[in-house]
Amino acid sequence: MSFIRYGRVLLGVVLPVALAIPLTATGAAAAAVPNRDIINKTSGGRLATLNDSTADGAQAITLRDPAWRYRTEVWDVEDLGEVGLSGNWLYVLRNQAANKCLQPAAANPARGANVVIKTCDGSELQKWLLKPERISSTTTGWWSYRPRTADGLALTLRRYNDGSWDTLYLDTAYPSSDRLWRTVPNDTAVD
Repeated sequence: MSFIRYGRVLLGVVLPVALAIPLTATGAAAAAVPNRDIINKTSGGRLATLNDSTADGAQAITLRDPAWRYRTEVWDVEDLGEVGLSGNWLYVLRNQAANKCLQPAAANPARGANVVIKTCDGSELQKWLLKPERISSTTTGWWSYRPRTADGLALTLRRYNDGSWDTLYLDTAYPSSDRLWRTVPNDTAVD
């Protein structure tokens, strides 16, 4: 068995378990895992949109205050069944309330670019590489979300302060807590 094939088999077992994505009877990842909160490691904030907007181009934020109950905090995590650059799996993050997909605001993402939701169109801009955080050789259950079109960047908190929500942007991809995320069933507390 070649290293690449072995790596894909290993990822096919480890990645779905770490993301809590159910497998089908054939062992392939299910097409979508609905009703997910996407949580940031630094703030514990839930991915949503500014002012709970469902409009095309609505800015992505995180909600930290549990009193904020936005309908846009619920996401479907869709496994594309593809391995992207660097062997990371590709996913689409579809907002349930808006039925729109998360993507960089700019067609050519760069550091500092905002992240928004837009009508899902299957474009490369709407595909995200998920790269696991590792301590030694063990994955922690936290992941960096990197645009497929710019895998050197990652979804990042723009500002963490005493407010009840934070804005997001793309910044250099390295494993700091402000760039790490995980999915959990909607409204489940995270340790």
